[in-house]
Amino acid sequence: MGVWKPHDGPQTEFLRRGEFEILFGGAAGPGKTDCLVIAATRYVSNQNYKALILRRTFPQLEEIMDRCRKYYPLIDPGAYFMATEKRWHFSSGATVKLGHCQHENDRFNYQGQDYHFIGFDEATQFTALIYLYLFSRCRSTDPEIRPMIRATSNPGGEGHQFIKERFGIGNIEPRTTMYEESVDPITGEALRLSRTFIPATLEDNPTLLLNDPDYLARLAALPTIEYLRLREGRWDAFEGQAFRELNRQIHSIPAFDIPPEWTKYRSFDWGYAKPFHVGWYAVDFDGRVYLYRAWYGCKRDERGKILPDQGIKMTATDIARGIKERERGERVQVGPAGHDIWSRRPQKDGTLGISVFDEMCAEGVVWLKADNDRLLGRQQFHKRLEVDEDGKPGLYIFQTPENEDSFWRTLPMLREYERNPEEIEEKCEDHVYESIRYFCMSRPMRPKVRIKPDLNSFQAERR
Repeated sequence: MGVWKPHDGPQTEFLRRGEFEILFGGAAGPGKTDCLVIAATRYVSNQNYKALILRRTFPQLEEIMDRCRKYYPLIDPGAYFMATEKRWHFSSGATVKLGHCQHENDRFNYQGQDYHFIGFDEATQFTALIYLYLFSRCRSTDPEIRPMIRATSNPGGEGHQFIKERFGIGNIEPRTTMYEESVDPITGEALRLSRTFIPATLEDNPTLLLNDPDYLARLAALPTIEYLRLREGRWDAFEGQAFRELNRQIHSIPAFDIPPEWTKYRSFDWGYAKPFHVGWYAVDFDGRVYLYRAWYGCKRDERGKILPDQGIKMTATDIARGIKERERGERVQVGPAGHDIWSRRPQKDGTLGISVFDEMCAEGVVWLKADNDRLLGRQQFHKRLEVDEDGKPGLYIFQTPENEDSFWRTLPMLREYERNPEEIEEKCEDHVYESIRYFCMSRPMRPKVRIKPDLNSFQAERR
């Protein structure tokens, strides 16, 4: 076309790959938006072609408008933009619409509309509900046009965890083609969709480095977390992350047989429609805590994949029986649980029904009321994650499938509440954290008193 030429590497790969769904980017500066705007014009010579490029809010859409205004008239001199429709019209009759979807219900604004191409710019700003719903709008009745979903994004945002899991970031080698297999419930036909993640960094866009060499210096001036996210494309670091010190290399250890002399406890965060969490802890003679077992009551689909923040609606009686089964042969001390299990619901006859606590007590599982001070509880959790002078933290997590599905899937993704950083964002899947916070408050770490050594002693020289 002579309008815009992709650089060799990730830009070219993004435009050439044939998977139905592709995520491009990670770091800042690899030319993600330019690639998306150009990718939307693949079939503009076909009169039936319709494309949609989305941002989460209208103000964010202005950058897309500027890029389209820069390139589209050069691709097709007859192309023009209808501001009332927010739509580009090409000489062939093809169109590219620019839209936004600020609220989840706004997704219904696209109901009844068909698009051959749907592009999400900064995909992690969208919720899973919006993102997946718009897949139903991507279809083609023209055999010459292949429908596709294209997304670009940096780490961070409301949909960070969803996008990270969807593309297997951190678990699957980038550029690997993944397939989502399913079965048509009506015809029984086997279905599958392909997708892949193509990472890119600033070095993959030499044009930006050539025209703005100071951009690297501006990135280096950012706070550490933001720098890792934007410069290196790190998906385990994002702005507003609640527990930045959490580190697998430090806090995750292989499972081992707990010495019989160590004391064991458990904690509980109740959930019915939402997940519940039972954690079992061992405490060594130095006061270090080991989360050696977990039971996370979360829902899974027919393929065994976790459905985020959905409970399994298990009764308190069944949970208590499950706890007793898992503790068979062990001696576990009474531990803390959230205050909601003591609540009694009014009955139709005006009396109060039994509580979750009552049901579990009837099965021999007893709890203590947790100290529910959220601020102090968070501080205690931070202290447990800290590394002491010996290089050891106060909390270890056993490497088990249960802890992988619960602790490591949810804890690193917890975000601070934007209006009050002391609080955890309510929309986060925080049930595991709540359960552990209860336990941390039941065994608080106290400040160590440091005795100043004799200045003339060999101990002072060693220190």
